[in-house]
This record gives sequence, structure tokens and C-alpha cells, in this order.
Amino acid sequence: MAKSKNHTAHNQSHKNHRNGIKKSRRPRKMSMEGMNKKFVRNQAFAKKGLRCSPEEKEKRLSQQKEAQKKMEEKKAHEKAQRLKELQEEKERAALKKAKSKKEVKDDE
Repeated sequence: MAKSKNHTAHNQSHKNHRNGIKKSRRPRKMSMEGMNKKFVRNQAFAKKGLRCSPEEKEKRLSQQKEAQKKMEEKKAHEKAQRLKELQEEKERAALKKAKSKKEVKDDE
């Protein structure tokens, strides 16, 4: 008896394309499967702790803006102080240079 046919891909691609080959959808939420259980639990509790009412959110935003304003004022003050120091340093260097030139002239 002759060997019989074992396999063929005849008509399979046609059957697959009848309803179209679709891309798999990306999940909205990342799967936590295979992640560290301790980390997943802690993350859930942390997210729960971040939930707050609109009043609390408004309060937090106002505090954040105040802190930002303070930091900007501090930064501006430090910049002004640094510029002042640089100016004084420049003046000292110019005086030192002029003094050394004067001493050289006096020696001649």
C-alpha cells in the first residue's frame, strides 16, 4: 500500500482571511501576573491612599503653588546675591590690577 498524505496548508490562508486577520488589542491595564506579590499589594494600598475629595485636592494644589512661589523667590534671591558677589569680585580684581600697575609705574 502507498503512503498517504500527512499534511497540507491548502485553503487555510483563504479561510483565515475571510473574516480578516486582526491585530490583537492592547490591554487597558497591565497584567500583574508574575509580578512580586508584595509589590502589587503595596502599590494597591498606595493608590488607595492617593484618592481624595475635590476639596482636599484643591487644598493640595494651593499648597503646591505656594511652595513653588517660595522656591522661585529663593532662587531669584540667590541669583541676585551671586550676581552681587561676582560684581564685587570683578571690582576687587580691577582694583588689584590698577594697584599693581601703579606700583610698576612708581618703580620706574
